[in-house]
Amino acid sequence: MSIARSIGALVLFAALAASVSAQQPAAPPAPPKPATPAAPAAPPAPPAPPAFEVKVTNVEAVHAIVLPMKGSYMQHPDAFGRLNGYISSKGITPTGPAFGRYFSDPSVGEENLVWEIGFPVAADVKAEAPFEARDIPAGSYAVHAYKGPMEEIGNAWGSLIGWVMSNGYQPVMPAMQIFKGDFTSSFEMELRIAVQK
Repeated sequence: MSIARSIGALVLFAALAASVSAQQPAAPPAPPKPATPAAPAAPPAPPAPPAFEVKVTNVEAVHAIVLPMKGSYMQHPDAFGRLNGYISSKGITPTGPAFGRYFSDPSVGEENLVWEIGFPVAADVKAEAPFEARDIPAGSYAVHAYKGPMEEIGNAWGSLIGWVMSNGYQPVMPAMQIFKGDFTSSFEMELRIAVQK
């Protein structure tokens, strides 16, 4: 039905209703209904937090150029600057995204942390000190894709380790982070822990 016909039908219905009410005596007015207070609206339920997703997957072996490091993780930007400068000067093309491997429990203290950053490269690529060529073996890894503020990365690691332990796996050091894109501006990475049953 068109809008014009709908309006015409409403006008006709109103005219008929007025005609019928004019022919009948007016009914006594109904007593007013007591006002009932409206029930307060229930607050909306907060959105459920996203599930902490973990996949256990087999990761292939990788040949890499790494820069071994010791001390604060705050050295990441400087370390990547050095590593990028080295591979660029040697004409080395990475075959995958940058990564970090972390060999120490944080309880050893910041000055004693042992870690490395690197890039996967072709199998025949060699390195000169202080850079090293490293073969990272294939293995089974619990993997969590993290995207969020850098300040919360520690919580994500805690959740990943908790998931590993509660699902019957044993973590195997080192832990690993695969950096996606420019991690200084958009913090997105894969958190990986080698696991075994």
